[in-house]
Amino acid sequence: MIDCEKNVADCPIFRTMSPEERDAILRLADHVTYATGRSVICEGNNHPHGLFAIRSGSCEVVHSSREFGEQQVAFLRPGAIFGEIAFFDPAPHSATIRVVEQAEFLFFSVENFQKLELLQPLAAHKFVLNMGRILAQKMRRADHMLANHFPTSQLVSDLSANVAE
Repeated sequence: MIDCEKNVADCPIFRTMSPEERDAILRLADHVTYATGRSVICEGNNHPHGLFAIRSGSCEVVHSSREFGEQQVAFLRPGAIFGEIAFFDPAPHSATIRVVEQAEFLFFSVENFQKLELLQPLAAHKFVLNMGRILAQKMRRADHMLANHFPTSQLVSDLSANVAE
């Protein structure tokens, strides 16, 4: 189990960083706590744009659809990140993140990341690279889940339609 509450260096987003690089990022991060039941981000909303890292507590990722209503699609524990899609692409959020057990987060706004790029370019580079690694792991899991739940021909057809849009 990842122990980000006691040692932030154990959080995957910081793994490849020196203490100085990590401190530079932490100085620009907001430390926020949310109570059980509160939504941190809401599906369809545009705010906030930035990356959240869970230090303590837990959250559920919920997606709503007309066909199936609200469904939990993931459960997040300390060390997990979310908001990375909006960090790179400022479109409305694709899911709701709701606190299951009171949670403490580090929030990295896009604006503060831009400051980091100027002040500590190597730290900013490592931050994005670590975020990319975490995103790649999520994509692998999603690919595996899709491959096990849908016929390949349907997936190829659906993906081709999305690329054409």
